[in-house]
Amino acid sequence: METHVHRNYLSRLAFTGDAAEARYQTVNLLARVLCPINGVKSFATFQVRIVSISETGAVLQARNITSLTDHFYLCLGQFEIVLTCTRMKRQEGSLFVRFSKPEESSFIRALAMVDFPLTTLQRLRGHSSRSIQMRITQPGMNI
Repeated sequence: METHVHRNYLSRLAFTGDAAEARYQTVNLLARVLCPINGVKSFATFQVRIVSISETGAVLQARNITSLTDHFYLCLGQFEIVLTCTRMKRQEGSLFVRFSKPEESSFIRALAMVDFPLTTLQRLRGHSSRSIQMRITQPGMNI
């Protein structure tokens, strides 16, 4: 029996519920990552490409993928949809991440249907499917 060393509380969450194998869908989406630095008083921002996604996690690629912290926020749109992520493993220039809670299948399918990757860097409000619209936070809401 293999045991995992957990570096923080989000790492512990990442290993719960590993019973079923996730079904990843190939996507080509650009997103922002917010990494907390100095506690949570400030954030570093990175641009990443989401190349695969499932209800429980995603595979990210970026030039500076090694700079991402153990936990971070994946932001779609202009900070309209925020997903809390935990770093799982790095492999061949890609980073496998786990979401803090499973996402709805309809939301993941809607993201997989986005055909123009820059869409996620623009405002999503009014320009995306109903499944995505329901996830968009109101302006001024905190992370």
